[in-house]
Amino acid sequence: MFQGDPVPNRSIYFAVKTCGKFHRDRIPVVKSTWAKYTRYIGFYSEVEDSSIPTINVGVANTDHGHCGKTLAILGHVAALSVSLPDVRWVVVADDDTILSVARLQQLLSCFDSSRPVAVGERYGYNVQRSSQGYNYITGGGGMVFSLVLVRRLVDSGLCRCPSISTPDDMFLGVCLARLGVPITHSPLFHQARPVDYAPEYLTTHDPVSFHKHWMIDPVGVYQDWFAEFDRRADLEADEHKHLEL
Repeated sequence: MFQGDPVPNRSIYFAVKTCGKFHRDRIPVVKSTWAKYTRYIGFYSEVEDSSIPTINVGVANTDHGHCGKTLAILGHVAALSVSLPDVRWVVVADDDTILSVARLQQLLSCFDSSRPVAVGERYGYNVQRSSQGYNYITGGGGMVFSLVLVRRLVDSGLCRCPSISTPDDMFLGVCLARLGVPITHSPLFHQARPVDYAPEYLTTHDPVSFHKHWMIDPVGVYQDWFAEFDRRADLEADEHKHLEL
């Protein structure tokens, strides 16, 4: 399925979108599961919390939308990337996104990071009935962008939120359409929980992500779907590193 070697984890920056009311229950789940296998990760909130630590984006939290926060995150990552020369990819994830770092590393081996690339679970808005329709990456399953594209989004002047509560994933779809950048759909990303899909469907592929902690044990989901794969890939990477030394 995957043609090249997995991209190194040092090539991926993970930006986790959170808010103060979820610091105590959601962030510990992230840290105890997939975050252990990241090289670069930032937790972005509307408040500074040194115990995590979080990065205060300076945008008030909203009940819906989060466009202002997400665009502020992308701006911060674009500036930060100057000091992270190995980073080629940016993943924007919710604080209740459950994912496999190793499977993401494999998937990204299929793409050229020197080009503007946007990957995730693609949805469409009004694409059948209107010339104003557009595609977008649904945010809960994780949105993946090449760093080249993040810099274009930030610097182009074509991506300014109508309001801080505009739906962020949908508005990013508008921005990508303005830039002429297509969205690559991957069925490996999932906007919902494993229980929301037919078991027969999930057996047809190796998922990269699921979304939501509602009425499930999120750590259990990670253990069932991703833990062994991440652990094994991490051990293999360590063994390869020692052989090179």
